[in-house]
Amino acid sequence: MPKAKSETTFEETLREATRTVEDELKLEDIGWTKLGQSAVIIDDAQRVENVKLSRLYQLKDPLATQAIRLWTDYTFGSGLTWNVDKEQAKTKSVLEAFWNSRANASVLSPRGQRVGSDKLLIDGEVFFAIFLGPETKVRYIDPLEITEIVSNPDDAKDVRYYKREWMSLNDQRTAWYRSVNNIKDEATKDSSGATVQKTDEALIYHLAYRTITQRGNPLLLPALDWITQYRRFLASRIAIMLALARFAWRSKVTGGQTAVNAIKAKTNDKEIAAGAHMVENMGVDTQPIKTDTGASNAWQDGRMIRLMICAAVGIPEQYFGDISTGSLATAQTVELPMIKMFGSYQQIWADAYKDINEVVLEYNKVPEKDWYVDMDFPPITPLDAIAVADALSKTITALPQLASSNDVIQQALMALGINDPAQVIEQLNQEAKGNSTVALIRELRRYRESLQEVRR
Repeated sequence: MPKAKSETTFEETLREATRTVEDELKLEDIGWTKLGQSAVIIDDAQRVENVKLSRLYQLKDPLATQAIRLWTDYTFGSGLTWNVDKEQAKTKSVLEAFWNSRANASVLSPRGQRVGSDKLLIDGEVFFAIFLGPETKVRYIDPLEITEIVSNPDDAKDVRYYKREWMSLNDQRTAWYRSVNNIKDEATKDSSGATVQKTDEALIYHLAYRTITQRGNPLLLPALDWITQYRRFLASRIAIMLALARFAWRSKVTGGQTAVNAIKAKTNDKEIAAGAHMVENMGVDTQPIKTDTGASNAWQDGRMIRLMICAAVGIPEQYFGDISTGSLATAQTVELPMIKMFGSYQQIWADAYKDINEVVLEYNKVPEKDWYVDMDFPPITPLDAIAVADALSKTITALPQLASSNDVIQQALMALGINDPAQVIEQLNQEAKGNSTVALIRELRRYRESLQEVRR
C-alpha cells in the first residue's frame, strides 16, 4: 500500500535533517587515527590546524579570550616566587643569576610567566630552549616549528631529540636539539632510520598539556566547534534584527500610486525628532510594525551552546559576562572545582620550573641535596589569603618559634599581597642578625632539625 503524502514528507524531512548530522560526524572523523580498538589520537596535520584555530579564536573571540585570561590570572596573578634556606648559599646564588637575569625576563619574570601560561593554554605545549653557560639563558620555541620528536626505541617516554624546522631570512632551516634527558647526546635513529645527533647546543624542556601522547592539546580544543557554532548563531541573530529594523512603520493610504508617493516623500529618509506628533487625515492609517525577534527563546538556545563552551574550559557561565545567571551562593558552590582546577594547573607549572631549576643547578655542580627550592604561587582567591593569614596568626601564637621560619614568613607576606617576598625576607634576615632573641630561636630550630635528622 503506498504511503500517504504527509507520511512521506515527514520521513524525507527527518532523513534530510539527520543526513546533515551524519555528514558532519564523518567530517570530524577525518584526521583521526585509530590505534587497535580502543585508542584514538589526532594526527599531526589536524593538530597543527587545531593550534592555528585556537590561536585565532583566542585573539578574536570574546569567550575564548576570557577563558585563557581567567586561567592565567587565577593561576599566576602577580607571579610565582621562590626561596631557599640561607644554608643553601650556592643554590641561591645560581638561581638568582638565572631567574633575575635581564636576558631571561621574557620567560621568567611575572610577565614572562604569564606569556608561558598563555602559550601552554592556547597551543597545548611549551618548548623551553635552555642555553647552558656562564650566563644560562632560556627562550620559548614555537610548537609549530617542532616537527619531530625522537625517543629511545625501547622507551617512548625517554625523549632524546627534537627536530625544529623554521624560516629565517627567507631561508628554510633545520636543527636537532637534545632533550634535557639526553645531555650526553646519545645518538638515536629517527623515523626514517637515520642516525640523529645534536646540531645545536640548546637543550629542550618540553611541557605538554592535556595529552596522553607526546604532543599537547589546546585548552580550547573541545570548545572549538561550539565556539564556531555560537558565532554563527549570534551572526544569524544579528542578521534577523537588522532585517526587521529596516522598516519601523506601516502606512495604509486611501488612493492610488500618487497618494502613496506623496506619503513616501514626506516620511522616507527624513529625520524626525523624538516625541514628535504624527498628524494624519482619514485617508492615512500609520501603525508600528511588530518586530518580535523571539529573543527569549533565542537566549535559551544561545545559552545551551554557551554552556558547552563553559564546560569545555571548566569555568561557570557567570564568568563570561552574564552575572544574572549567578548568585553569591552559586558562586561559592562552583568556585571549589575552579580552585581545585587552578591549583592543579599551578602544580603543573611548579613541577616544570623545578625540572628546569635542577638542570641549571646540576650544570653548575650544585650538590643534589641542595636542589630543593620552595616555590609559591599567589592565592587563587581572596578567601585563601584571609584563611592563610588567620591560620598563620593562630599557629604562631601556639608555636612562637615558627615566626623565624622563612617558609612561614613567605606565606604570610604572600597572604598580605607583597609582590617580592624574597626581597623582604632578605631584609628581615639582615635585621635579625642584630636581634639576639631571633638568633636564639633560629639556633634552637636548627638544633631541633639536626636531632630529627639523626633520629631518621
